[in-house]
Amino acid sequence: MGLDQFGEFGTFDYGRTVREEQIQKQLKTCKGSFKYRYNCKSAILRAHGRDTFNYWGSKIGYTFGPALLIYVIFNLWLRRVEWNEERERRRLRLIRMEKKRQKDSRVATEEGRQRTLAAQRRQSIRTAEKDAMRQDVNRPLNVMFVTQDELLVEKMAPKVFPLGYHLIATDLRDVFLSYKEIGYHIIVIENEFKGPKLHPEDVGDEDFPDLPLPVTATIVKLRERKDNVRVVSYAPEYKGLTADQLAQKAIDIGADIAIGKPAETLDLVNLFDSLLERKDSVPETGESDEDDDEDY
Repeated sequence: MGLDQFGEFGTFDYGRTVREEQIQKQLKTCKGSFKYRYNCKSAILRAHGRDTFNYWGSKIGYTFGPALLIYVIFNLWLRRVEWNEERERRRLRLIRMEKKRQKDSRVATEEGRQRTLAAQRRQSIRTAEKDAMRQDVNRPLNVMFVTQDELLVEKMAPKVFPLGYHLIATDLRDVFLSYKEIGYHIIVIENEFKGPKLHPEDVGDEDFPDLPLPVTATIVKLRERKDNVRVVSYAPEYKGLTADQLAQKAIDIGADIAIGKPAETLDLVNLFDSLLERKDSVPETGESDEDDDEDY
């Protein structure tokens, strides 16, 4: 079966000749009156036309039908695939939008917590200054106590206040809140801290506000913002060490001095006094000219 079946190309068509002879024989069988012959021949010609139509229709159907069917099925499948992909893209887009909304909400909550904590610290300092005025004593010096043991600071603060120091407890992640504005004189920092309870997507995200730095990096950054601040390393593993060993520990971590935890209140106060006496001048309590990061 070739292209010659769809047209005439000047070749001898034996099949057509045979069909025409058959039709002529059928037409010759129509005898009788004119009406009868007319109806008989018309019926033969109509039957021949139907046969021809069916013949060529079957050829066209067999030739183009499978291709059209494949084309229709492929287009239906392609539309289905595109519809599924678009639905998946919309779903993922909604997920990204919801995650961004939740992330923005967590950031706003964290920033609100930081502002509240910074305001509480400033209020604590003002309250301490008013208490000092009522008790007719010198204004206490601010000491940042970087620890997660808030109960320890709460017990120690009333004992050191009459001796001229006001303790402000903070976690490692919050050391820079109002740091330059408050103007700390001494920083007591422990060595080990538990990580904050963060959403898994916020862990390691540099854009999330005030993620904690390692202790050594925190001390370096504290000194960059206030180079004359005194730093005390405070840790249980320092208990029982000699003076030379404590000095080496302090150098290793970047502090001025190291002391074992727990320590007597009077020992800490004497340590604070000795640190302040080492310096020629007392640091200012106002804001520094440097403004690397935002403080609340």
